[in-house]
Amino acid sequence: MERQRLIATLAAGLLCAAGPASAEGLLWKMSSSLNFESGTYGTGTRTSSLYVPFTLRRSFGDAFASVTIPYVSMTSDGGVSNVGGRPSRTSGRGGAAGSRTTRSGLGDVILRGGYDVLRDDPHPLDLTVVAKAKAPTASRAKGLGTGEFDAGAGVELAKLVAPGWTVLADAYYTAIGDPPGVNLNNQLAVDAGFSRALRENLTLTVLLEASNALVPGEPGPRDVRAIVEHRFDETAAVFGGASVGLSDGSSDYGISLGGSLRF
Repeated sequence: MERQRLIATLAAGLLCAAGPASAEGLLWKMSSSLNFESGTYGTGTRTSSLYVPFTLRRSFGDAFASVTIPYVSMTSDGGVSNVGGRPSRTSGRGGAAGSRTTRSGLGDVILRGGYDVLRDDPHPLDLTVVAKAKAPTASRAKGLGTGEFDAGAGVELAKLVAPGWTVLADAYYTAIGDPPGVNLNNQLAVDAGFSRALRENLTLTVLLEASNALVPGEPGPRDVRAIVEHRFDETAAVFGGASVGLSDGSSDYGISLGGSLRF
């Protein structure tokens, strides 16, 4: 209970303490999605994961802050946990044969903030610096999280290179908390790709994603992800996506469906 009060206080402070924002524009954004992934992640047994985040984001001029509270359901032998919203191998070995069980509950709360360092017109080059922290609200006993705090920072870059075409590149470094008796690697994650306007209010984004493995000596995740977003207007949007794993450390495939509302 004390942990939940602490998380609620941190979330409220992150969203409200940055001071008054400009009256122009839509300052709040709510979003949610269903994210299903399935794979062996190098363990030899299959893990299936459902991740349902609920995110509230607040803009403060060139800055933003958000809090994400997720629901997680995993069918696993214990060698894979959810870390920062994605299934990741967190043990050198899984459980005994036939030990796969399904466990569900609250995931790790994620606090995130960012600032637009650069935003140029008429040839946009957008550079945003971000910071994030993961609070260990997910049950380690159920295999829904590591039970430890994580914290990291990164940069996000977007460059308009031709009408309707935007090149994207992101890099994030996260200090991963070690559960008792486990020594996990800190994680460097990068992605690169493009966004293409297919027609008015319809956009395709394709990203190649890669990171090092949390467990020393295991293959790092590599996958390609595609997302199609349709905007009804400046306030509402829906999206769907799919991913394919390119390494033994990734899920074999993933699908997602969600939406967002600005106000």
